[in-house]
Amino acid sequence: MIHYPTTTDTPMLTLTRGSAAPGAGPRAGDGLAEAKRLAERGRDAAQRGSSNEAIGWFERALATLDGEQTSELTADVIRWMGTAHRDCGDFAAAERLYQRSESIARSAGYTLGLAHGANCRGIIAQQRGSLSEAVALYEESIRQALAAGDLRLVTMVQLNLGALASTRGDFAEARTRLQHTVDLAEQLRDDDTTSRALNNLALVHMRERRYDEAEQAYARVLELAVARGDALIEGACRLNRSRLLLAAGRTREAEPECQQALEIADRRGDRARRAEGLAVYAAIRRTQGDIDECAASLAEAATLVLADDDALISIEVLKEHAELQRARGENASARSALNEALTRLIRMGAVHEAQEVVARLVALGPQ
Repeated sequence: MIHYPTTTDTPMLTLTRGSAAPGAGPRAGDGLAEAKRLAERGRDAAQRGSSNEAIGWFERALATLDGEQTSELTADVIRWMGTAHRDCGDFAAAERLYQRSESIARSAGYTLGLAHGANCRGIIAQQRGSLSEAVALYEESIRQALAAGDLRLVTMVQLNLGALASTRGDFAEARTRLQHTVDLAEQLRDDDTTSRALNNLALVHMRERRYDEAEQAYARVLELAVARGDALIEGACRLNRSRLLLAAGRTREAEPECQQALEIADRRGDRARRAEGLAVYAAIRRTQGDIDECAASLAEAATLVLADDDALISIEVLKEHAELQRARGENASARSALNEALTRLIRMGAVHEAQEVVARLVALGPQ
C-alpha cells in the first residue's frame, strides 16, 4: 500500500523583503503585489486539484517578479510550481524547481524556504524509494524549520516520517508519529495536515487489519477534503477506501470508489495517481473474474509508470501483474514479477512488504 508524504507551505508572504522602499514610486511594490495575487490564484487552483492551471498562474507570477530573482517570494513561487508538477507525477521537473528554489532561498538567507525545500526533496526521494535519503532530508527540514520557528512545518515533516516508517513496516513508530501529528494539527486548527495524517494513519490500520478504525479515519478525511475542496486528498482517500473495501470482501462497493478516484486523477492530469488507481481497478476486476479488463487496466498502468519515476506505484503494478499471471495459470511469469518487486522492496528497506511478497512466492510453490 502506498503512503502519501506531503507538503505544507508558508502563508503568502507580506511584501517585506524585496518590496519597494518608501518614496521609491509605485512600480516595484505594485509588481510584487500583482505577483502575490497571481501566486494566490495558483495556490487556490492547486488545492482544487487543477495542477496544470496552477502551473500557469505560477509562471505568470514569476514573469511579474522579473528582476526580483533573489526574493523570498520568488523562492516560494518556484517551489509551489515544483509541487504542482510533482502532483501531476512529473518528478524530474519538480526536483529541478525545488533545487532552483533552494538556491534562491540560500542566497536570500531564507531559512524557512530552505526547510520547505528539504521537505519537498525528501518527498521526491521517498516516492522514488530512496528511503534513507528521504530520512536525511526530512531531518534537515526539521532542523531548519525549528530554526525558523515554524511548528506547522515540523508537524508535517513528522507526518512524512510516520508514512515512511509504515513503508518500512515499523507500524508502532508510524502510529505514534501519525497520531501525534493528528493531535497537534487539530490543536493548530490545521485541517490540511489533519486530513493527510489521518489518511496515512488509516493505511496503517488497514495493514494491521483494523478495518473499522480505518473506515472511521477515511470518513473523517473525506469530510475534511470535500469541505476544503482538496481534490488531491479526496482522490487519495477514495482510492485507499477502495482498497479497504476490496480487502474486506466488499468488492461491489470498492468499484465505484475506485472509479471516482480515477475521475479525480484524470481531472487533475495526474498520471501517477491514474496508474495507481488502475492497479487497484485491475485487482477489483480480477476479483470479479474479468481477466481481460484486469489485463487492459494493468497494461495502461504499466505504460504510465514507465513515463514517471514513482517506485512505490511501480511495485504495486508488479504485484498486481503477478496476481493476474497466477489467475491465468502462468506461475513462471507471476514469479518473475514478484521477484522484481521483492528486489525493489529490499533495496528500499521496506521489510514488511518484502516479507509479504516472499509469502506470495512461497504460495506459488516450487519452480
